[in-house]
Amino acid sequence: MKNKISIALAMIILSGAVILNSCKKDDDDKLPPSISFKSGDQYTQNGDVVKVGRSLKFGIQARANDGNLTNLTVNKHLPNGTIIPVMDTGMNTGYLNIDKVFYQNIEDTALWVFSVLDRNRLSAQVSLTVYRDPQSSWGGIIHHTSVIMGYQGNLEYGHFLYPFTGKTYFEDSATILQENMDMLVYYIVDDNLPSPVFSSPGEMDNFSSEAMTFYPSIINWQTRRYTLWDISVDDDPIPLDAFQNAHNDSLLIVAYDEIWGKKKFKWATNDRIIPFQTHGGKRGLIRVINAEHAADGKIEFEIKIQI
Repeated sequence: MKNKISIALAMIILSGAVILNSCKKDDDDKLPPSISFKSGDQYTQNGDVVKVGRSLKFGIQARANDGNLTNLTVNKHLPNGTIIPVMDTGMNTGYLNIDKVFYQNIEDTALWVFSVLDRNRLSAQVSLTVYRDPQSSWGGIIHHTSVIMGYQGNLEYGHFLYPFTGKTYFEDSATILQENMDMLVYYIVDDNLPSPVFSSPGEMDNFSSEAMTFYPSIINWQTRRYTLWDISVDDDPIPLDAFQNAHNDSLLIVAYDEIWGKKKFKWATNDRIIPFQTHGGKRGLIRVINAEHAADGKIEFEIKIQI
């Protein structure tokens, strides 16, 4: 009887080992995804020397093999070992074909690493090195000391802004000049807190419906410019004296953190200093002077933006 039990146990253990080995073999046989840079003169090349603030255009193609692509990350690796996250986005697709534009920052040398991950946790990456042009110099800025915009229910002050002139527009005029409309504002209550919001017409193209709810004409716009707002200043605010002493674009460039650039900035309360990047890649800072808490109210702010 004991021999029969021993034989049965041995068979169970052996079967389990075969199953585990089979599973391991299946996992080992899975192929990782593939990723590559697109070719062409329009794209940034390995070894390019680029002035601070100039655009970097990368073309990326990636393909899944044994599991859909679930994540794309972009990181800058500096010679001292520092890794700067630039982009981290989820997905569920078998194929990726995108162009992304970033902007040269102040680091002398950066290894740009693009990585994809699939659902099996297998990955692939490509990289290239970009150098800062040593002839780079800080650029000028435009400074508007007081801009007043009205929320969606305000009939006195415009809801849309062309930041380079500091001029505001109501919805009908903004529709005519939609190629220039980088910003809009509205007011909501979020998490039971009053929330003045900075956004842009491109918000509606990025999985958010509030802007088009308050300003429905943008649904039919041919050009919806998309400004990104750095929300990391909620935890790491920019000092007021740094803002006040910014007379060129050095602070504007380094204050904006690309990985924290989001489609809107909520809870834009008094004295908040907010970094942003326009659709055209210009960076700037807004200092909120006074934000009223009502849908028919207004918000006053100071703005500095790259020329």
